[in-house]
Amino acid sequence: MGYGPGCATACRRRPSVSSRDWIHWLSDIVDAIQNVVEYTRGMDFESFANDPRTLHAVVYCFISNTGRHIPEEIQNKDPGIPWDKMRGMRNFLVHEYPWISPRIVWETATKDLPPLLKPLRQIIEDFEV
Repeated sequence: MGYGPGCATACRRRPSVSSRDWIHWLSDIVDAIQNVVEYTRGMDFESFANDPRTLHAVVYCFISNTGRHIPEEIQNKDPGIPWDKMRGMRNFLVHEYPWISPRIVWETATKDLPPLLKPLRQIIEDFEV
């Protein structure tokens, strides 16, 4: 099978943005953060930096969900959620992949992401009721 114009569409895991509502995208972000927490549980930086599978899995979680599908009015509900930084990290990782610093990925994974779980879950809870 060759690569052609339809490849990107055929390889897409999820329906297009227009067919999903934002709460599902937000749930995907929560799932990705939970995966990062699980993947790094019990590790220190040295073991993380020397484990390419875990490093790549964590980077994939960063790349997969960034909040760009979350409406601005929802993003403004909690100013403590760094939506711009999330998008910036994703863009950096996508475009600078060969030069990724395991230290930056580790710090983000272990210090920046876990505190986001509670406010993100709260937004979901507030809108699911």
